[in-house]
Amino acid sequence: MKRSGPGIGKIIMTGFGGWLLGAKIHSGRATKKMTIKHKAEQKKLYTQYYNDVKKLQETNAELEAYIKTLGDAMQGLTEDHELEAVERDYDEFKQPDIDGDDRISRAEFNMYIRDYLSNYPGMAPEDYPRFEDFDHDNDGYISFQEYAEQMALAVQKAEKQQSAVSF
Repeated sequence: MKRSGPGIGKIIMTGFGGWLLGAKIHSGRATKKMTIKHKAEQKKLYTQYYNDVKKLQETNAELEAYIKTLGDAMQGLTEDHELEAVERDYDEFKQPDIDGDDRISRAEFNMYIRDYLSNYPGMAPEDYPRFEDFDHDNDGYISFQEYAEQMALAVQKAEKQQSAVSF
């Protein structure tokens, strides 16, 4: 018996070869399609990332400008508050300065203490401020600088006493 036509082995080999070739072509197309899709998605993600970073940088710049504006405003308020405090202290300093020479003599001080403390009859004489406490350089006059320093010391002392009482 003679065989006619291709043998079964050839058919199987040809079929297997076709299958491999088809799989290779099909997988190549699928890979190419997936690569194109992946690159498009990757480009979309990179673009979104770039836009997000850019937006965050713009927001940070706006926030920094806002913080600077608030800081400047706070600085201005602090300076205004300090200026008002100095003006208030200077007005208090000028009250006993009868002759207007921007310094307080012992006589002016004693007259002011006598007139001022008459408004506070419950205050003990040992609690009266003393001229020597204010005249730091012992020149016989109290300057505004000496007055401000002594008042700052008095405020610190009062704060310490207040915190001691609070506990």
